[in-house]
Amino acid sequence: MRFRNRLYQLMQGRNGVDAFARFLNHISLGCLCAAILFTFLSLVFLRHEGNTAALVFRILYYVFYGIGILITGIWFFRVFSRNVSKRQAENTRYLYRRQKIENRLFSWKEQWKNRKAYKYFKCPKCKQRIRAPRHKGKIRVTCSKCGDVFITKT
Repeated sequence: MRFRNRLYQLMQGRNGVDAFARFLNHISLGCLCAAILFTFLSLVFLRHEGNTAALVFRILYYVFYGIGILITGIWFFRVFSRNVSKRQAENTRYLYRRQKIENRLFSWKEQWKNRKAYKYFKCPKCKQRIRAPRHKGKIRVTCSKCGDVFITKT
């Protein structure tokens, strides 16, 4: 119980672990695991093929290990930082970018799921994505964003 109280006192007024810190943690763990994999590969190639492949894997080990340690340092800095407003702003920017990527992936997934029923294309003027039913021949399409009218084949 004393340890928990001391940890609570240590973390008061600090940023703590947020979504961006968890992302950095996953990236650093991935880099360190890749570094371990490259170590094993360098040992295997050192025995069988020669020094060139082993040297490449050894260099990759140092690169990934360095990146992993650097990102772990950034993680510690963010978690124990007392400048909470800046860390929250960084977390908000991260969440915004992550949401944009998730929306794009969801959109591609929906397009793939509906590819037999609808044809997707872009407005030549404003690049807005438009959906039209397939197998209707040549149709006249009006863009809902800019109002441009054009003819396309479905």
